[in-house]
Amino acid sequence: MNFMAENKLKLDKGTAEGIIDRFYTRHGIETLEGFKGMFVMKTHELEDYDEVKILTLWDTEEDFKDWLQSDVFRKAHQHVRHQSQDSSSPILENTVIKYDIGYQYLK
Repeated sequence: MNFMAENKLKLDKGTAEGIIDRFYTRHGIETLEGFKGMFVMKTHELEDYDEVKILTLWDTEEDFKDWLQSDVFRKAHQHVRHQSQDSSSPILENTVIKYDIGYQYLK
């Protein structure tokens, strides 16, 4: 495992738990080549909005890019909209940050 992608969602206040709940139903990412794991986290102590970060772990950045182009990705995100596209969406902002993993220790 050498690569991690972070998807940071800025959300309407009070909507983080509903977003997190969606991840309990798998949509196939776990079947893809190079996928190693996922963490979905809610940021604490924000007053004006909620924030959820989704960290996905991959063997390579190319595996991550392949997922973004896959039918699995399209199916899992077919109903996901940014608030600029759908005013009923809780997603205010979305930022993806990519990382090379320099060191890891998991116990």
